[in-house]
Amino acid sequence: MYFKFIIFIIFVFNLTVSSCYAKDNSLLLMITDKTCLICMVWEKQIGKIYPKTEIANKFPLSRIEMKDFVNYSKHKIKKTNITPTFIFIKNNNEQGRFEGYTSPEMFWWQVDEIIGD
Repeated sequence: MYFKFIIFIIFVFNLTVSSCYAKDNSLLLMITDKTCLICMVWEKQIGKIYPKTEIANKFPLSRIEMKDFVNYSKHKIKKTNITPTFIFIKNNNEQGRFEGYTSPEMFWWQVDEIIGD
């Protein structure tokens, strides 16, 4: 009885964890700073809804503070000193990026230009 329960829990956990990551190592890397006012506006207008979108299934959002980005070497991408910067990574390579944030409409237009969906 307990054995079946443990197997069930492992199975469900495995499905949950595997569905949280894009299949082809894709992600949206947001370079941010806790003192960046534009970043705060983005978080309020987009940050809460982005994880619920179909795009987030393909490019899960990963935030990194500017101070930590200086030493970031996980992917083959150019450095920046502008926050927010949004970098789309696919198969460990930069697919595209844009810097700054002005409005939700412009954000989604720029995302669409990069991923082409």
